[in-house]
Amino acid sequence: MVSRRTVLRVIAFCAVIGAAALAYSGMRSAEGAAAWAQDPIQLDRRISMLEQRLYSIESRISGVEQQAIVSQRSTPSQGGRDPLVDLLRSEVEALKIRLREIECGLVHVDERTLPAAEKDARKRAGTRPNDPCRLDPETPVKLSTRP
Repeated sequence: MVSRRTVLRVIAFCAVIGAAALAYSGMRSAEGAAAWAQDPIQLDRRISMLEQRLYSIESRISGVEQQAIVSQRSTPSQGGRDPLVDLLRSEVEALKIRLREIECGLVHVDERTLPAAEKDARKRAGTRPNDPCRLDPETPVKLSTRP
């Protein structure tokens, strides 16, 4: 199997060859012939610039490959979930249920301890509490057993 890096290198090489071919075909014209007869110093500088560009492209490609590898390693697989995490989630859910029960019990006791004048005012107004924890304050508070 051909690696992505090799494919990218081939593409970059083909792009450089294509650019060189275009430049060469443009210089074959009558006025391009004089430009083609450049001195060696200018040719050397242009070749150095092309080498730098290729090096820059190659280093960017390798950086992208490294980022892809790191992101693949850092993404946890969904198939193998940690049993400790599942246990902690279930414990947190049990604590949430227990907290709701305790809050309901506190509201229940609060309803029992209302002053008689406030209880009478509610009876005269005919309003019933909407909260199910306040409906029957005389029943005992029931909490689930601890795990």
